[in-house]
Amino acid sequence: MTIDTALNDGAPAGAQSIAEAFLALLKAKGVDFLFINSGTDSAPLAEAYARQPMSGLAFPAPVIGTHENLVVGMAHGYTMVTGRMQAAMVHVSVGAANAACAVMNARRDEIPMLFIAGRTPLYEHGPLGARSGAIHWAQEMYDQGGMLRELVKWDYELRGGINVDEVLDRALTIAAALPAGPVYLTLPREVLAAPLEAPSGATRMPTIPAAAAPDPASIARLAAMIAAAACPILVTSASGRDPATVAPLAALCARFGIGIVEAKSRYVCAPADHPLHLGQDVHRWLDAADLLLCVESEVPWLPGTAEPRDATAVVHAGPDPLFRDYPVRSFRSDLSITTSTANLLPALAAALAHATTDDDCARRRATLLALAERRTRRRAERLAPLLAAPRMTKDWMTHCLATTLPDDVIVVNEYWVDRELYPAQRAGSFFMHSPAAGLGWGLPAAIGAAMAAPGQPVVCTTGDGAYLFCNPAACHQAAAMHEAPFLTIICNNARWGAVETSTIGLYPAGHAARGPRPSPLSDLSPVPDFERYVDASGGHAERVEDPLALSDAIRRALYIVRTERRQVVLNVLCA
Repeated sequence: MTIDTALNDGAPAGAQSIAEAFLALLKAKGVDFLFINSGTDSAPLAEAYARQPMSGLAFPAPVIGTHENLVVGMAHGYTMVTGRMQAAMVHVSVGAANAACAVMNARRDEIPMLFIAGRTPLYEHGPLGARSGAIHWAQEMYDQGGMLRELVKWDYELRGGINVDEVLDRALTIAAALPAGPVYLTLPREVLAAPLEAPSGATRMPTIPAAAAPDPASIARLAAMIAAAACPILVTSASGRDPATVAPLAALCARFGIGIVEAKSRYVCAPADHPLHLGQDVHRWLDAADLLLCVESEVPWLPGTAEPRDATAVVHAGPDPLFRDYPVRSFRSDLSITTSTANLLPALAAALAHATTDDDCARRRATLLALAERRTRRRAERLAPLLAAPRMTKDWMTHCLATTLPDDVIVVNEYWVDRELYPAQRAGSFFMHSPAAGLGWGLPAAIGAAMAAPGQPVVCTTGDGAYLFCNPAACHQAAAMHEAPFLTIICNNARWGAVETSTIGLYPAGHAARGPRPSPLSDLSPVPDFERYVDASGGHAERVEDPLALSDAIRRALYIVRTERRQVVLNVLCA
């Protein structure tokens, strides 16, 4: 297909500028939205959208956000729910600098994304799009791409209109190839504004390389290792990124007697009620485990806290079992397998069917069921004091979520939800911040999730510090603008709990541990009246202090989101 024919739905005008061709090709290659924080560099794109009724071209729908982390986070949230890659654009060098945190989140969470920034105009005068304001000198960098090069899989600058199709094809293919991640394309204003030269050929959809299939010899060896083990445990943090893997993983472990640990998992990798589910922390099972199968888990255990026994076999599997983006990562491995989880599970199930017996599987299941029962008792013991005398703690808030939220909910967690107490069951129902944990991700991602799943309730759980980081005024304004209501629940203890916990953990007998709370560098008081942010954008807000009132407040808030299509904030004052 060519830009002038197949992309314009029969309209005679077609594309006249490179900006129009760029947008039309993005849409033709499957990008539905351009999440954008626009600036002086986006003038040719704005003109293309203004001329769209005349050109008849199909473009990605523009989604405006008034902060760079916001637009990248919205694209992140939309893709994590749908699996469909989107584009995010920011203003030249300064916008890219502001977006770096969000781009790092996308890279570490393996979210495919076309990240775009304008480039300060190349010329001081001459062609259409040349410099026209004083900022165009100060904003130029010697190597704008270098600012984010370590955080993206590929970066390039569009230099003309001849190869727009090829450049976009390259960008989108690299972004989607496993392990997926953002790519970075810069667009000089003169290039976008230039007249379109005749297209050189037909456009095409990007051809994404097939996911790696596991080596048969390695699968046979792994099956033999599991067959010989008495207590094998599968550890995963992100296999549920592909929701189609959740049911096969659960079935594999149930059939062959393999325990499941979701190590600080960012997705639902296995249903919480799986009979062999051992929770979120592998450390308490390291003495029992004689084989660890680490699937898409960058940090399966904390070396400074606990280590597997010397006799325990360790296997790593995933699209990049070495996590080559991590400068230092020295978890030992007796076998490493490059494969997608979707390809690993059926191959391993077939090999285990031949390598192990029903009696062996039953013995393993009995061992692991006993461990799972210990986990169930520990959870009940943890909740018992709160059920007897409710207090507004993070555990109580998590318990209220677990007993109140509907089955079709999508939870976007940036802070306090503990999966040991929140029994997430359904694939695609729970998302947590990336392992880089660049703060300010939660609300933008929740907006993207609400756009992706307009018929489902979305709940963003965040802390007071993370809420401030996300630029709440910009986020609530975007949610209203794009009709993407959701519920935000803020755990407000007027402190950075992670800072305090880290300090006391490092110096358990130190002055901070013995001194008053909050500890130094963690006190956020006085915090704002968070309710006012959403009120300014037409939303509803409540302050909740009574622990016995929280569940009703959540139900009331979800009713408003569903029936009134308004966003809601619950500002929960907690210990």
